Amino acid sequence: MSLERLKKAVFHPTKSDLEIVIFLYLPLVFILLGFVLPLLSTILSARGWEVFRDKYYLDLSWDAFSNIVEYKTIRNKIIITVKGFDLGVIGNSIVNAVLVTLTATLLGSSVAVLVGFYRFRGRRIFAALAYVPLLMAPFVNAYIIQRFVNPTLGYNTLSYIISKFFTEPLLGKTVIISFKNQAGVFLAQVLMFYPIVYINTLAALAAIDATLVEQALNLGARGFKLLRKIVLPLIVPGILAGSTLVFILSLEDVGGPIIFKYHKFISYEVYQSVAYQATQEIAKVASLSLIMLVAALTPLVVARQYLSLRYYARLARGAPRPFYGLKLGSKGYVLAYLIVLPIIMAAAIPQFGIIVLAFSERWVGALPDLLPADKLFTNFEALLSIEGIRRSILNSLYYLGQAIVFIAVLGFMAGYATARARLPGATLLDTLTSTPLAIPGLVVAFSYFVFFSKHNLGGFFDPQNVPYGVVHLLVLAYVMRRIPFTVRSVFTSVIQTPEELEEAARSLGSRRFRVLARIVLPLTWRGLIAGILLSSIYVLAEVSVSVTIGALGGDIYSSDHLGPITFALLQLTTMTTLVGGTQPQAKAAALAVLLMILEATVITISSRLARRGQALITV
Repeated sequence: MSLERLKKAVFHPTKSDLEIVIFLYLPLVFILLGFVLPLLSTILSARGWEVFRDKYYLDLSWDAFSNIVEYKTIRNKIIITVKGFDLGVIGNSIVNAVLVTLTATLLGSSVAVLVGFYRFRGRRIFAALAYVPLLMAPFVNAYIIQRFVNPTLGYNTLSYIISKFFTEPLLGKTVIISFKNQAGVFLAQVLMFYPIVYINTLAALAAIDATLVEQALNLGARGFKLLRKIVLPLIVPGILAGSTLVFILSLEDVGGPIIFKYHKFISYEVYQSVAYQATQEIAKVASLSLIMLVAALTPLVVARQYLSLRYYARLARGAPRPFYGLKLGSKGYVLAYLIVLPIIMAAAIPQFGIIVLAFSERWVGALPDLLPADKLFTNFEALLSIEGIRRSILNSLYYLGQAIVFIAVLGFMAGYATARARLPGATLLDTLTSTPLAIPGLVVAFSYFVFFSKHNLGGFFDPQNVPYGVVHLLVLAYVMRRIPFTVRSVFTSVIQTPEELEEAARSLGSRRFRVLARIVLPLTWRGLIAGILLSSIYVLAEVSVSVTIGALGGDIYSSDHLGPITFALLQLTTMTTLVGGTQPQAKAAALAVLLMILEATVITISSRLARRGQALITV
């Protein structure tokens, strides 16, 4: 195509104007240069394929399954240790992610169907408990799970409860059950991530047309047949959306491997290479990053039609006449209260455990040691009195203040252009603004570290340039990683706004900027604010970039370190418990409680601002 013909295609008056061209191509160029290009550098740097021949990285022998469960008895003690498999770094990462996804999908979709499709007493309690694990407390929630299932001083909390209330009174024996290594990481990830499937499935249920269910009931469909023939096919997109995100989050999770001290995962290898600047391992780590990237993108490509922005918008519109649920029968009550309720209560325990630990002196045995009433807020006071922790809070607010400006402007431009532009590149922008959710954060962190070590624009993005290069790199990463929430929210609001209103204004001579200011923004501001709030909270709770690139600026022992809140949570959670004063993990729990309160507030406000179903999906 000649240059002249291309200009006519792009600037044809019936298709576009200068404003829509800027709205479309400025975010597109920004994402290509600030996100895609560094990822390509990682792909090109991947030359360490000898990892496939090293048993440390990939072990497919039967020995990998030799110590899944260990059982032994010592006098009146029964000791059961679940360790899981050891397929090497690559095998552990992929197989563990598959198992976590399958388990979380089964659990999350089952709870969603129960809560979203049936009416019964206590339904609101079920719904509230299922939401609790969505309140992210990076590293601290994995630490609480470890306290429950990993023995310390002979007992863990789970074994203490089982022994004291069941086996000792009934059998006269003490039972110690513990989860370690891969099994511990698997358990922690399932408990943390299953609500993602739950919330997406619940939104899909809300979009079911009541007419379809009523017709099936009139034709005699009941019970499992109704679910299998009618409900399940309609909610498959929501289930796939949630399960795909769970698979990606499991692959990139570094909290579980660090807290359970089992490092044979790709995520830990990548984390360690960036945080400790292991430049001599770049080729090998680039290969591991590429493996993680391909593994994460594979389910996304398969489920692409369900994960697109247009699918989210369809759900956000809701059903023509939403279905408000069937009455749960007696068998359903038994299933709900004897099986489902204990499971979702167990999944909510880490968040409640964090609150308890925040008001405790330490937790080194089966139960935490609560602080006396007059010193109950000691850990919260320490957040402001300890200079390193205070600095991490200020750092996060500083990074957020810079990142949110770019997220708001570029997110609105991209969301609007994706909904309205009829130009070459609109589909590409749609794809690229969703892609950051599918790219493991550790791959992004490693790509930035490698790419900007060579091409840093005169030191502006240099990871070795402390503090300025590191700060700019963190802000750029936050913008790229969290802009999808704002883009999706704006897109959903825009396509639900009649385009005829804009066309009428433009036919009367108004430029598009004036139309945006006088028509579009007044009609879509709720979606924009909801997206900005969600992007903001996920910037504050971002883990992968924060604990890698953020670690380049020192540790929390230094008063001028560059680490944000999640970096402080990692450092406090992994510190050795000292004699005297409250343990560092209790201070981490106090910081996590504040973060959880902020998350709950933002999610609540965003849900009220967004239209039906939108906030559920964007979470």
